[in-house]
Amino acid sequence: MQHDSGTPPTTAPAPGITDVHALYSRLLGNPQVNADKAISAFREEFEAKKTLFKEKDDETVSTLQQIPAQLISAKEHLDNSLSSTQSTTVEKLQALQQAIAASSQAREKSANPTRSAKEAFQKDIYDARDAFDQEMALRHADVVRQYVGAFVQQIDHY
Repeated sequence: MQHDSGTPPTTAPAPGITDVHALYSRLLGNPQVNADKAISAFREEFEAKKTLFKEKDDETVSTLQQIPAQLISAKEHLDNSLSSTQSTTVEKLQALQQAIAASSQAREKSANPTRSAKEAFQKDIYDARDAFDQEMALRHADVVRQYVGAFVQQIDHY
C-alpha cells in the first residue's frame, strides 16, 4: 500500500534485528564460511573424481596391456580351427573323390552287361531283318519264276 505522500510504507525490523548485514548473514550465512564450504566441497568432489578416473585409467591400462596377449591367443585359436577345418575338408574331399571313382567303376561294370545285351539284341534284329529280306527276295524270285514260266507256257501254247 501507498500512503498519500506517494512513498512506500516502511516496515519495522523484526524485534531484535536492527542491522541489515546481520539479517543477511543470519539468512544466508557468513559469505566467507559459505565460500570455504563450497571450495572444500569442490575439492572433495574433485579428489573423488580424480581417484575414480585414476582407478578407471588403471583398469583401462590393464585392459589395453592384455589385448596383445588376447589377440595372440585368438589368432592361435583361429589358426588351429582353420588347420583342423582344412584337414577335415581335405579328408572329406578325398573321400568324395574315392566315392566318385567307385561309383564310376560300378556304373561302368553295370553298363558293360547292359551294353553287351543291347548289342546282342541289335544284332538279332539285324539278323532277323536280313533273313526276312532274304526270304522275301526268294519268294519274289519264286513268284517271278512262276509268272515267267506261266507266261512262257502261254506263248508256247499260241
